[in-house]
Amino acid sequence: MKKNERAAAIVRTIVVSLIAVLFVVPLVWMVLSSLKTAPEVFARPFHWLPARVQWQNYATVWMNEEASMLRAFANTLYIALFSIIGQMFISSLAAYSFAKINFKGKQVVFMLFLSSMMVPSQLTIIPRFMLFKTIGLYNNLWAIILPAFFGATSIFMLRQFYMGLPNDLIEAAKIDGAGHLRIFLRIMLPLTKAALMSLIILAFISSWNEYMAPLIFLVKKELYTVSQNIQWYMLDEFKEHNLTMAAATSAIVPVVILFIVGQKYFVEGIATSGVKG
Repeated sequence: MKKNERAAAIVRTIVVSLIAVLFVVPLVWMVLSSLKTAPEVFARPFHWLPARVQWQNYATVWMNEEASMLRAFANTLYIALFSIIGQMFISSLAAYSFAKINFKGKQVVFMLFLSSMMVPSQLTIIPRFMLFKTIGLYNNLWAIILPAFFGATSIFMLRQFYMGLPNDLIEAAKIDGAGHLRIFLRIMLPLTKAALMSLIILAFISSWNEYMAPLIFLVKKELYTVSQNIQWYMLDEFKEHNLTMAAATSAIVPVVILFIVGQKYFVEGIATSGVKG
């Protein structure tokens, strides 16, 4: 049995390693291509390593006056920061209400929230465009931030986490005279650190990678996000793919850093968000 288990473990390790390689190879190619000249990227015969490292590619995309990655980073970080703050605030309060407060029609309201997850975001583009155009938010970063405040997925995951917390904590706090707001802030919220961290990572990735909404609502190049900047280099008439790869490589750095820093909380939060339904 031990030999069979060892053999099965070796097979699983090999399979997982091969799958990991399939994911890593495109990233390695992207990073190495960002250090090549434009003709070298798709040259034949193919070479993984550049003949001479072109660090100036990064200087070009970061300091380009027409489509600066520095400016795009600032815009995208602004969107991500305020989107995360608003989404975590609203989602935490809503999830606590659905999980721990009994009120009339709670299940109906919660099912309506869940049903909104089945509506493709593309269907709301035209109504959002008309609304933001009317109230003066068109060509404004807040046209991207405000819709991110209301995330049914975040509410659902936090609700599942709150459902797993014992009601005895709430009952003990009520005996001491605490209301729901105090219970939420002093007892429940500190216990959801892992779940909140995992949702922060997911919300950041979603805001950072968002392309369709900025494409519709942001026209000025001064307001371009990271994804729009990468697309600008892809559509550039000179087809300098090395600059596109440099921009794309720059774009993944914050996501990788955030995941490495919050990996422990991310895995724990995802694992425990479905403890009780």
